[in-house]
Amino acid sequence: MDIEEEIRSLQLDSAEDNGVVNPEAAQPEVENSNKMEEDSKEEVHPHSVKPEVVEQKGKEKINVDPEEEHDEMELDKKRHLNVVFIGHVDAGKSTTGGQILFLSGQVDDRTIQKYEKEAKEKSRESWYMAYIMDTNEEERVKGKTVEVGRAHFETESSRFTILDAPGHKSYVPNMISGASQADVGVLVISARKGEFETGYERGGQTREHVQLAKTLGVSKLLVVVNKMDDPTVNWAKERYDEIGSKMVPFLKTSGYNVKKDVQFLPISGLVGTNIKNRVDKTVCSWWDGPCLFEALDAIEIPLRDPKGPFRMPIIDKFKDMGTVVMGKVESGSVREGDSLFVMPNKVPVKVVAIFIDEDKVKRAGPGENLRVRLSGIEEEDILSGFVLASVANPIPAVTDFFAQLQILELLDNAILTAGYKAVLHIHSIVEECEIIELISQMDPKTKKPMKKHIRFVKNGAVVVCKIQVNNLICVEKFSDFPQLGRFTLRTEGKTIAVGKVIDPPSTYPLKLSS
Repeated sequence: MDIEEEIRSLQLDSAEDNGVVNPEAAQPEVENSNKMEEDSKEEVHPHSVKPEVVEQKGKEKINVDPEEEHDEMELDKKRHLNVVFIGHVDAGKSTTGGQILFLSGQVDDRTIQKYEKEAKEKSRESWYMAYIMDTNEEERVKGKTVEVGRAHFETESSRFTILDAPGHKSYVPNMISGASQADVGVLVISARKGEFETGYERGGQTREHVQLAKTLGVSKLLVVVNKMDDPTVNWAKERYDEIGSKMVPFLKTSGYNVKKDVQFLPISGLVGTNIKNRVDKTVCSWWDGPCLFEALDAIEIPLRDPKGPFRMPIIDKFKDMGTVVMGKVESGSVREGDSLFVMPNKVPVKVVAIFIDEDKVKRAGPGENLRVRLSGIEEEDILSGFVLASVANPIPAVTDFFAQLQILELLDNAILTAGYKAVLHIHSIVEECEIIELISQMDPKTKKPMKKHIRFVKNGAVVVCKIQVNNLICVEKFSDFPQLGRFTLRTEGKTIAVGKVIDPPSTYPLKLSS
């Protein structure tokens, strides 16, 4: 537990996000290990955060007087997790997120009454809870989340940032940017008759979101079966079991160990049943498991080394008494006064101030969502996808890299050859790319490269290839930094492949000379 002690000593001014929860807390299978999201659109400027969804104040921690250190440690016992809500459009993601904020005291009754009245005026009475997360007018009129909503809440042992991802297929790129920063995935499924089937069948976003979440590093899922109070369901165990029986095989094929990585639980997002408190036996006699808050508290995440090289992919930037960048720390720690590089352009900068949510802090460790004020660079010289990195060990900047690629489903059952173009999504980067060379195909049984020279591959193949982009981008080998080395390829609004950055194959130079 040396790393855990190191985290506590380094993160005096931020919540301990890497502690392992008490194993007796709830269900052990609800571990969670990876990362997902926080789309910056909600926080383009610090004043744009709505007061009703901002985390409670009172934890400003600026002084580091040794006498006050103990008190600060007491405040910092709560770890921090990013929770991304994913699932098909209209499954109830925003409503469930809004209900969580209401039940955890982040939104008062008066605000809820205002939203109820507003929803009624739009003849959308059941949407009022979603208005807490869907704050712009377009989202409220359409009833669809477009951007990734962000909000904060706390339980007794943890601090959470909710990332409410869009469910509509038109906004999958926004969902990807959110999920790439998540530690925990909450897959919301509608139990209402016909709605689960629509989301699950081919073309539904339930399938694509699950596959993307796994690819983006969300290795553990809470599957919440929502709308259990609907008249077509009425808390029927048969419907809950039917959904589970269909989802489990699909989750397995998507790479999840269902016994270890996944937990199912029934809820009603609209009325708040089984979210903060366990469902009453008079409502649902057959459920003996935890409520959503208990399941989230029981999630375990792996310890990350706060002494590793600093890496913070930038998801947004703005001006506020200087240049401010936003992102999630994937590795290492940062302190006020540190000298860093903005990669890939290797611009030297100095850290002027660090903010976690609304609190100014002196230093922060891995897993925290930060706003960092920098000197030495102008806001217009930073793009989303740039990385704030340590000077001693900066992140590699490349225009091509080797990758192991899993082909999912090519458009119109096409073939993939050298020259195939797609859009690359890797951490906060979105960049056009081209596969310039196929090197070898992996044998699905032995997991080793086949010897034969390949000219093309089809759906389901695993291939080692070389990928080229137009501009310098920051990537790491998957084996060194999983969150900065896994990616998806999309074309025409569809995910066609997932992959990871690897070392150049040992046979590569020989192949070139052949």
